[in-house]
Amino acid sequence: MKKALMYFHRWSFWALSRLFCVVYLRPRFRLEVRNKDKKIPKRPFIMVSNHGTFFDPWLVGHLSRYPLSIMMNEEGFRAPKFIQWYLKNVGAFPKKKGESDVGAMKYTLKTLKEGYPVLIFPEGQTSWDGRTQPIYGGIESIIKRSKLPLVMMRITGNFISKPWWSECFRRGKVIIHRDILYPDALSQMKKEEIRDTLIRFISNSDLENDEMTQVAFEGAPATQGINRFMWMCPACLIEDHIKGEGDTVSCTACGAVWKLDTHFRFHPANDKAVAIGNLVDWSQWHKSKVKEKLASAGPDEILTANDGVHYCDVTDLGEYPTISVGRLELTKQNLTFTPSDGAVRPFVLPVEKVNDYVFQMKTIFECRSEGNVYKFRFEDDSPMKWVFYFRYLNNFAECEERGYI
Repeated sequence: MKKALMYFHRWSFWALSRLFCVVYLRPRFRLEVRNKDKKIPKRPFIMVSNHGTFFDPWLVGHLSRYPLSIMMNEEGFRAPKFIQWYLKNVGAFPKKKGESDVGAMKYTLKTLKEGYPVLIFPEGQTSWDGRTQPIYGGIESIIKRSKLPLVMMRITGNFISKPWWSECFRRGKVIIHRDILYPDALSQMKKEEIRDTLIRFISNSDLENDEMTQVAFEGAPATQGINRFMWMCPACLIEDHIKGEGDTVSCTACGAVWKLDTHFRFHPANDKAVAIGNLVDWSQWHKSKVKEKLASAGPDEILTANDGVHYCDVTDLGEYPTISVGRLELTKQNLTFTPSDGAVRPFVLPVEKVNDYVFQMKTIFECRSEGNVYKFRFEDDSPMKWVFYFRYLNNFAECEERGYI
């Protein structure tokens, strides 16, 4: 009886959330669902999807009439009480961002055994530049062990509608493609085949998708906040001088200016600006410059640095109180924080002991070292560049090539 009441509660809450999606999100995103002949099976099942925007759990999740348990970044559970209450009732559960989480995997199997389908985003975080990122390995083991149907979703247009750094929303079109693998077929596949099949299906690049380039996205270009992602100027190579305003992106160091359209294409607007292409091109260029610097730098040479960095704590309500303000520096050997306010003593984290490096909440670079979590908030500079440097210090290029971490 208790189990039936619990399911009715979950179903009722899920039905209200689905109604919100149908009434609000579908028209807002002009959502179109393809492959409708691929009927979502009876519960339980595993649903996976690429991840381009905060709204994805609801965009794909509401297509299930059964209440889903949604694996989400644990940082989302540090929020105002109402949001925590909603996430708990809608069936979300936390996973550590940027790393494998054994506890979350065990909870997933337990939830599936209880009869609830589970929604997982194997990339572990939203797309940086509209392209699907390497997935975290281990999901193929869950799929194999569960002996349940695998529902694969691929979303296109979601990143262009609202990239992670932007406060602006553009109305164009979002398309969801889906396919389903049933237990009989999965049982004949090795784990590696399941993983590779999943990667092939969910892989997408919004800015290189021919269909998306034909869609008119209405609204302001996403220049506000773009400095959270883009940090190096392609004209002068100076870091942390990229600014976005209106429909232009500029470098305050050399004066180069680009016009940005709603498909994230950069058009040189003065003689100082160089041709850079679209956001994917600029992102790729960033990566090449990081790799070049890592290849040529000595062990104690400063790779990158920022002043005015806030070394933070975090509360259960999602607030990030400042512990100290100072300078953050990175060499091949060490990550060093030097306070300018004397609030804490300087500390050094050996790079070889730093792991789980991610960005959080648009402004925070987070990492772990010897069991401790360190959070650094940037007022105007890019937390992303720190993730880039750490990833390529640790052979991330190999993960990109094979499609999984």
